[in-house]
Amino acid sequence: MKFFITGSDTDVGKSFVTASLLRAFLEQGAKAVALKPVQTGYAENSRIPDENSRIPNENSRIPNENSRIPNENSRIPKAKSRIPNQSLEPDFKEYIKAGQNADFKATCYTFAYPASPHFSAELEGKKIKARGILDFIEQNLAQITLIEGAGGILVPLNENQSFLDIAKELNAPVILVCKNCLGAINHTLLNLEILRQNSIKLAALILNFHDENDAICLSNQQFLQKKLSCPIITLKNYKNNENYSNSAKDFRAFISKFLDKK
Repeated sequence: MKFFITGSDTDVGKSFVTASLLRAFLEQGAKAVALKPVQTGYAENSRIPDENSRIPNENSRIPNENSRIPNENSRIPKAKSRIPNQSLEPDFKEYIKAGQNADFKATCYTFAYPASPHFSAELEGKKIKARGILDFIEQNLAQITLIEGAGGILVPLNENQSFLDIAKELNAPVILVCKNCLGAINHTLLNLEILRQNSIKLAALILNFHDENDAICLSNQQFLQKKLSCPIITLKNYKNNENYSNSAKDFRAFISKFLDKK
């Protein structure tokens, strides 16, 4: 079975959710893999060494002196930059922490500049093709396949295609990740309308960074529970969550119904 994980915005915790789900499926004995077909802000595509990387990257290209990748005022950290190096850590390293084989190739397109995929690819003189992503996914299917997008469902891959085209072609249930804060209701409902218009099933809504002592968090949860028929899973900002073992527990009830079918 396939799941497509997308977010209501960037930096809402899609990789955290994907890795937690992966860990939950693996703990239950499922043959599960997580894929991140497009990764931007990847150190091996820049001049910045990534000594801890264990992922081989056959498609990487080190920018030369004539590269169009921005240097001045760039989001790519340099030696004296205040931007932490973690901003160039690929999201699929989190899958390894959750238990995925370090030698597994979890991505097919990687780019140095941490931005929208279409822009990052353009800076390197490359182009992302939806067909290439779909072929990559097809070649790496498992009993449970988790496919993480980059940003939100309408993030462009090129001039004409976005992750919405990937989700539609996959015909896979979507897991929508939203940061539970002021604005979460609007962000969630806008995404649900896009999914509805394109006949895409919502498997679950994840309200990330949930705070049970925050009135807005609780109000968002209660309002959306009245609107949605799918499971709504709240995740707090976990500490001491080594290998995602703690956050995986929050997904046990959700994943059990899919494993029962296997």
